[in-house]
Amino acid sequence: MSKIKRLCAFFITLCLLLALTGAAFAEGESDFEGKSWDDVVQALLDKYGAGENSAAMGYINLVTGEEHYYNGDKYMVAGSMYKVPLNMYYARMVSRGEMDWDTPVYTVEYEVLMEDSIINSNNDFAEVLWRNLGGGNYNSYRRAIAPLMGEDADTVDSKFYENNFFTPEQMIYCLRLLYDEQEQFPRIIETMQQAEPENYFKLHENRYDIAHKYGYLQEGYHFYLNDCGIAFTDDPIAIVMFTDNAPNAYELLTEYCTLMCDFTQYNTALRLEAESAAPVETEPVSAPPVETTQTAADSAGVSLAGMSGGALLLCGVIALLTVAAALVALISGGKGRFSRLWAALGAAFAGAAMLAAVLGVNLGTVYVTTEGDPAPVAVEFMDAICDADFGTACACLDGYSSLGLETAPEDAAAKRLYDALLESFSYELTGACHADKLEASQSLRFTYLDLPSIEEQVGERTMDVIEDFVSTRPRKELYDDNNNYLPEVAQEAYFVALEEVLDAAENYYKTVDIDLSLVYDDGWKVELPQELVKALAGGVS
Repeated sequence: MSKIKRLCAFFITLCLLLALTGAAFAEGESDFEGKSWDDVVQALLDKYGAGENSAAMGYINLVTGEEHYYNGDKYMVAGSMYKVPLNMYYARMVSRGEMDWDTPVYTVEYEVLMEDSIINSNNDFAEVLWRNLGGGNYNSYRRAIAPLMGEDADTVDSKFYENNFFTPEQMIYCLRLLYDEQEQFPRIIETMQQAEPENYFKLHENRYDIAHKYGYLQEGYHFYLNDCGIAFTDDPIAIVMFTDNAPNAYELLTEYCTLMCDFTQYNTALRLEAESAAPVETEPVSAPPVETTQTAADSAGVSLAGMSGGALLLCGVIALLTVAAALVALISGGKGRFSRLWAALGAAFAGAAMLAAVLGVNLGTVYVTTEGDPAPVAVEFMDAICDADFGTACACLDGYSSLGLETAPEDAAAKRLYDALLESFSYELTGACHADKLEASQSLRFTYLDLPSIEEQVGERTMDVIEDFVSTRPRKELYDDNNNYLPEVAQEAYFVALEEVLDAAENYYKTVDIDLSLVYDDGWKVELPQELVKALAGGVS
C-alpha cells in the first residue's frame, strides 16, 4: 500500500512542478520567435478577418534596410496621406532657397498652409498647394510629386494619374526619402509629430515617438482608413497601412503599428546580440522616451489560439497525469486510511487548479463579472459631448484621451465655425440599451452642423460679397500692384459671407443614426464609432 501512496504522491508532485513551469513557457517564448514578417502580418489580418482586398501594407527598417510588403504594388485610395509628398515638394524649395516659409501661396503664407494641412489635415489649404503646384491641373501636380514616390512621371502606371492613389511601395519610398534626407525637407517630420498625437497609429503606441499622417475617407459604400509614419524605435522604421472596408479597421490599423514596433525591437535585439557578445547600449533616436502606459486587454474572451505551443503541450501533460493519478487512486485505494474517493478528488482538483494556473498565465482573465448599468455611461458620454465637456467624454471612452475638439482654433473664421459646430450638437436615444455579457449597444440619433455644406455656401456667397466691395470701394483698397485681390480683402469677404450663412445655421444641420457600442473592462466604456467621429468633425472626412 505504501508503494501505491508513493506513486500517487509522485504523480501529484510532478503535476505541481509542471504547473510551476507554466510562467516560464509564457515568459521565455517570444511572439516573433521563428516567425517571418509575412507570418506576423497574416496572423494580424486573420485576427480581424481582413481579406486580401481590404488591406495593403509596407514596412522598412531605416537602419538595416529590411523591407517587407503586403499587396505592395496595389494602388489604394490614399486619403490625406498625399499631403506628405505635397509638402515635401514645397519644403525642398524652401531648403534650396527658391521660396521662404512666409512666401504666400495665393494669399496664405506657406508655413500656415503646411502646418494646417498636416496637423489639422485642412483639405482646402492642401488644395491651394496642389493647384498652385500644377497650375490648377491635377495631372501636373501628380507629375511633380512622382519622383518623391520613387516613380518616373513618364513611365509610371497610368493609374497613378487617375485619382488620389498610391501603393505601399510608393509611400515607403517617400518616407524613407524623408528620413534619409531630412535636410532637404525641413520641418516636415517635426510637423507630422504634432498630428493626432493620440489617434490612428498613436492610439495605443506611446512608447516611441511617431511622425505620421493619417487618411480617413467615407466615399459611397467605401470606408478608407489609412496611416503612414516613421516610428523612432531603437532602429527607426517607416510603416504604412491602407484599408478599404476592412473589418474593425481602426483596431487593425493601430495594432499594426504596435506590432511592427515590437517586431523591430525583437529583431534589433537579436542583431545587437549577434554583433557583439557584450551588452550594447543604444542611444535613443528621438525625443526623450515616453513612459509606457499598460493598456487593458482588447477582449475578455478565451481562445486557445492565443497560447504558445509549449503551453498547449503543458496543458496536455497535466491533463494526462491528472487522469492517471485519479485512476490509480480509484483502482488501488480502499484499504486503511487511503480513501479512493478522496484520493481521486484530490488528484482531480489539483489538476484543475494547475490547468487554471497555466491558462491564466497565458490567456489572462478567463471570466469577468460585470458591475453597473451601461445605459447611464452612454448618456453621460453623449451629454458631455453636447455640453462640450470633452474631459468627461474622454473619461467614458475606451482607448481615447482626446477627441480633437478640446482646443479652439486661433483663426477668427475657424473659431466661428468651431463654435457653431459645438452649438449644433444634440442627440436623442432611439431605443433601450441592450447588454450581452461584456458588450452593450445603445442606438441614438445625433445632430451636427454639416461643414461641407456650409463651406460650399460660404464660397458662393464670398464671391457675391467681393462683387459688392468692387462696386462700392476704391480700386486701390481692393487690388495689389499685380491686379490681384489684397489678402485682407478676400479674408474680410469670406468672414462676412460666413457670418451671413451661420445666421441660418439650422438649415445646414444633419442627423445620423448611430449604434453606440460599449465594452466592459473594469467598468463600462464607450467604443467611439467612426460615424460619430465623422459627425464630431462636422461631416468632414
